[in-house]
Amino acid sequence: MKKFFAGLALVLLFAGMAFAADFAPRKFIVGTTGTELPYSLLKDDNSWSGAEADFWAEVKKRTGWEVEVKRCADLAMMFGELDSGRIDVAANCLAITPSRLEAHIASDPLYGDAQVIIVKPDSKYYTFEDLRGLEIGCTAGQAAQNTVEKIAPQYGWVIRPYDATPAGFMDANLARIPAYAHTVSTVEKYEREQGMKFRMLDQKLFGNNVGWWFRDDAASKQLRDELNIVIADMHKDGTLAEITKKYFYEDMTQFISDKWLKTNR
Repeated sequence: MKKFFAGLALVLLFAGMAFAADFAPRKFIVGTTGTELPYSLLKDDNSWSGAEADFWAEVKKRTGWEVEVKRCADLAMMFGELDSGRIDVAANCLAITPSRLEAHIASDPLYGDAQVIIVKPDSKYYTFEDLRGLEIGCTAGQAAQNTVEKIAPQYGWVIRPYDATPAGFMDANLARIPAYAHTVSTVEKYEREQGMKFRMLDQKLFGNNVGWWFRDDAASKQLRDELNIVIADMHKDGTLAEITKKYFYEDMTQFISDKWLKTNR
């Protein structure tokens, strides 16, 4: 963790600029699904809330950039919009994963999180092996889907993707499915805000850093690098810590790890 923030400081030093210096004008489009808190929620009037909304409000305040927000139907559509150039940044509190890094580049981490499998508190299932041959729910396009699909052959799991996270958590809460895979932060959100009760299996799927996503081209790399300067400043003054505490109930920046993937280009 200390190495990470030391690296952020070097980025700012290397940039050779005091943060108070003016940024060149920019206008770009950020894509998000905008379907749920704590990540992002877009209303009919295109106003939005959630962690991503607060992140980007800070970007605009610090840079003066014009940031347009575009709703994408789901995560697959969002990356399709990114690849086609109809959006410039994919932003939905997305994990930095090997599969995403194959075709795209990521920002520096905003915060860290962990993927887990949950069951009902009185469930008889305690390990991955206990779930052998059973159905595991997940949100389509969310990082946990890729992980459980890779593990599934080992345990004979049947993976059931849900287009909407609330529907998946509702089925898990009502024991319509025996287990669900998602992030620790989202599990805590549903427990606190919806009154649902779950037990996380002791075996974790994996931990991940979370960032923004860009096309792998020169212009996008320049935008990514400039946004990394803003991210470093938001880490330095504690803004990202405060935003994550607001939406995830604790300082998720403390979970950023050099052991987990970060952008490799």
